[in-house]
Parts: sequence; C-alpha cells; structure tokens
Amino acid sequence: MSRHEWIDSDDRFEALVADLLAAERIAVDTEFHRERSYRPRLALVQVAFDDRVVLVDPTAVDIARLAVVLDADVLIVMHSCAQDIEVLAQECGTIPARLFDTQVAAGFLGMSTPSLGSLTERLLSKHLPKGDRLTDWFERPLRPAQQRYAADDVAYLVRLHDELKTQLSERGRYEWALDECERWRRPPPPPPDPEQAWTRIKSARQLKGRQRAVAYRLAAWRERTASDRDIPVRFVLSDMALLSIAQRSPASLSDLDGLRGVASNQFRGAIGERIIAEVQRGRSMAPEDIPARALPAGPNVPTALQPAVPLAAAWVDQVARAAGIDRGLLATRSDIAALLAGDENSRLATGWRSDVVGDGIRSLLAGESALAFDAEAGLCLESRIPPLD
Repeated sequence: MSRHEWIDSDDRFEALVADLLAAERIAVDTEFHRERSYRPRLALVQVAFDDRVVLVDPTAVDIARLAVVLDADVLIVMHSCAQDIEVLAQECGTIPARLFDTQVAAGFLGMSTPSLGSLTERLLSKHLPKGDRLTDWFERPLRPAQQRYAADDVAYLVRLHDELKTQLSERGRYEWALDECERWRRPPPPPPDPEQAWTRIKSARQLKGRQRAVAYRLAAWRERTASDRDIPVRFVLSDMALLSIAQRSPASLSDLDGLRGVASNQFRGAIGERIIAEVQRGRSMAPEDIPARALPAGPNVPTALQPAVPLAAAWVDQVARAAGIDRGLLATRSDIAALLAGDENSRLATGWRSDVVGDGIRSLLAGESALAFDAEAGLCLESRIPPLD
C-alpha cells in the first residue's frame, strides 16, 4: 500500500482540491454510518491519484468544496459506487461527471459483483488484509490499522482501472463498460414518501379498515419525525409497536400499557399524546382516503408474446455464459419484457445490447430464427427455413 496523508484543515484541503483538479483520474471512496441516523453520516473520504493516497476528515473540513472536482472533466474511479454516490450527492450537492466503477466493469469479464479484495487479488495479485467492518469511523484519532484499511480501499483502484481497461479493450468491451457505468452515474432517489411509509411494513399491508388507516397515520408520522430528528424510524416507533397500536387502537395513554413492542412508560408525555392523536385521526378516516400503494409500472407484454419471455431469457443466459458477461449486465427479464412490449427505451433496443441479444430476440419473434438445443453448446439461435409455398 502507498503511504497516505491525513488532511483535517481547510487550508490543506483547498490545496488538495487544486491538485485533484489537475489530475486526469482520481480514485474515490467514502466511509459513513447510517445505523443511528435517518440519513448517512459521512465520516471519511479517501482519494488516490498519481502517487498519492489521501484521507480527508469531513468532520474538520468543508467537504462540499469537493463538488468542483466531481463536476470537472476528471474520471472518478470507484468500486460499488451506489452508496458512495448517495453520500457525495448529499454532502456535495452533485455526483461525478465521469465515472468508472471497477465492480461494474469486472462484470464484462465474467466476474459477478466481485468484492474489492477479490478483484484486486485476481487482477493485481495483491492481497488486501481484511479490516473490521464494524469499526467506528468517527473515532478520532483513527488508529493506524483503521487508516491503513481505509487507504487500501482506494490505493489500487487506478491500477485496477488500467488492468480492466486493457482486458476489456482486448475483447472490444471497454465502451460497453463505460456505457454501463454511465447508467450508475445518476442522482440518488428522493427520500421515502411518508404517505407510502405504511406500505413498506410487510404486515401492515394485511390490515383492513380502521386498523390499516391507523397504521397509515402512524407510519407517516413516524417517517416525518425520523427525518426531522435524523434518527432511524425504529428509534421513533418499532414496527412491532406500530402494528400492535394499529390493531388495538388505544384511546388513552394508559391503553398503551401492555401492548406488544411497547415498553412500560415508553410513550409518556408529548410523544404518547401524539401517538393517541394519530390513532384517532386514523379511526376517523374513510378507506378511500388512504393513498394506494405505489407500484412501479412493468412492461405491458402482449398476452400472445408472454411465453416468449422465459424462452428468450434462457437463450440470453446461454449467450452470457458463452461470452463471459455477467447476466445482469447483459439483460434482465425486465429488459426482455420491455423489448417485447415495444418499449423504445428498452436497454435491448439500441447499442451493444441490441447487437448481442436484441436483434436475435427480434428475429426469434419474427419467426426468422428458432432455438435449438445442442448437448455441448446449449441453446443455439439458428436461421429458420421458411416453409415452401
């Protein structure tokens, strides 16, 4: 591992930002906690570029200044970027303008969501010591072992980018990887909708009538309270307590005693009064006043084409195995269904996916091709001889 620097002053951080803006590519990782907060709390930012590895303390500097680097024409190299992008968007108000995710790219070499350690060992023959996954990243000063573990998370990412680029380019897949990384370069979803919070409690969806209405009111209040106080929803009211209250609909504070999930005297005072008030509001609601559960609209595949979905999926599996590409990167069942439904935005409608499997599926549907089984090659797409007139 390269030697690393520790930055915990704005002056040194400003100098680092200037150096980062002059770099062509930068490895970035973050450490954060979210088990005791509603939103993730950033505890450390690691960057590596040229021959430097730097650990930045976001509790001591204005980390939002990093936004100018993320917005610049600098390639940001990350591994399994989704949560890091969420945290960076929250703290910096932006996401990388250019992104390369080593985990995503490895899928185009047949490696399915490899860990950073396994990828580094496989491609660079470097063994990364396992650290304490449950370490307290807000501890100050961080122990040497914690710093080494954090530094290792970025120290080899630039070299991994080099190796992945070489291997992918040899197979003509580097642009495929960049295209897929671009799909991951997206803002995080909006915060959970309090009006839909009750639908995320599995057992609450089985409730009926007034019990469902009370659960709806309590869940929405719990979500807003947790967001306002930046604490996990379970710290406001556990699922068990919420369901118990919804089923019994207590009319007073004393009625809360003895309910499953509710400790004795747990909800006395203002919070208990608010719970009772939400119960009463729920009891007075009409069933039609409860917002319907929001479900994502799936592809509307014509009935006649629905049997083709599993058939095409089996062939896509075979293509992915033969090509050494992670199946999820090539095409999911939803991708296939979207193509069959005529969705112009289907991932299989254009680009390299169309060339690899989209055109084949279209020819299968048009009757121009057929699937045959070979004991060695598996499912094969073959040209179909048209019937004689």
